[in-house]
Amino acid sequence: MKMSKRNIDSLRFKEVFTIWKQLGVNNGYIATNHFFFKYAVNRDLKFIILEFIQCLKEENKQLEKLLKENGVLAPPLSIDQGNLQIAKMRGKVAINDSEISAILSMNIASSLISVSQAMDMSFESSLTTKYSVFHMKYAILGAKLIELSNKKGWLLSPSST
Repeated sequence: MKMSKRNIDSLRFKEVFTIWKQLGVNNGYIATNHFFFKYAVNRDLKFIILEFIQCLKEENKQLEKLLKENGVLAPPLSIDQGNLQIAKMRGKVAINDSEISAILSMNIASSLISVSQAMDMSFESSLTTKYSVFHMKYAILGAKLIELSNKKGWLLSPSST
């Protein structure tokens, strides 16, 4: 049995699976953030939501390209990605901004951890570089959300026992 030499530019199975999984998670976050945007009242929070959506879409675009180059179809996005415009949306009371902020914080942290893990298991330096850029964007976005949450009083202080 003759083994063929691995193409340096092709991704390994674990890398392909990680990218495919990341795309699916990102699509879920995009859908969730569309919901959050519609119900958020605070203008600054809406901007952070839009920035998170943009980061996710940018990451997806690059990851979909990598999958396509390796002959793998990306998971489908199951929502209508209509334009979200701050001036047209009015907040409703179904979920409040502090709840949105808390969930958004967890989602950003999850994205940060996910790209860190993907970066750690990447064999190709170009893929590691892409993940490090995503990592930095999520870290900055998380810091912005913490600052806004602190400013608005949405962070819960530790209980004094």
